[in-house]
Amino acid sequence: MPLDNKTISEAIKQAKAKSGQKKFNQTVDLILDIVEIDMKAPEGKIQEVVELPHITSKPNRICIVASSGDFIVKAKNSQADRVIERADLDALTGKKKELRKIGNDFDVFICEAPLMPLVGKTLGPVLGPRGKMPIPVPPNADIAS
Repeated sequence: MPLDNKTISEAIKQAKAKSGQKKFNQTVDLILDIVEIDMKAPEGKIQEVVELPHITSKPNRICIVASSGDFIVKAKNSQADRVIERADLDALTGKKKELRKIGNDFDVFICEAPLMPLVGKTLGPVLGPRGKMPIPVPPNADIAS
């Protein structure tokens, strides 16, 4: 049965109504069972960003890891809270306390794709367990928004 926004909204409203009033903020987990799509095939991969209607309590803090000159300029002109250049990343190698501070201070990490192996080696042990591994973007991508 195909679902649309109204069907999903009605199902969530019914589930909340049946659960009764709580003295805490309730959350809703949505589990979708996708059939007839081969997830192993390249055309079956689904990567979607969903815009929620209400903002969270605080804005995300963004850290961008960049190496090339043009990408660094784009990163500094974007809304990023911090830009880590390749030299800074090399200097952080082995400094666990500083790496943990970076992992705690930022919510989203964006990395220039060619730097991913170095970022994975340097920041991976800190960001991986937190579920904050960087989003790789090509060097010519527009990251201003």
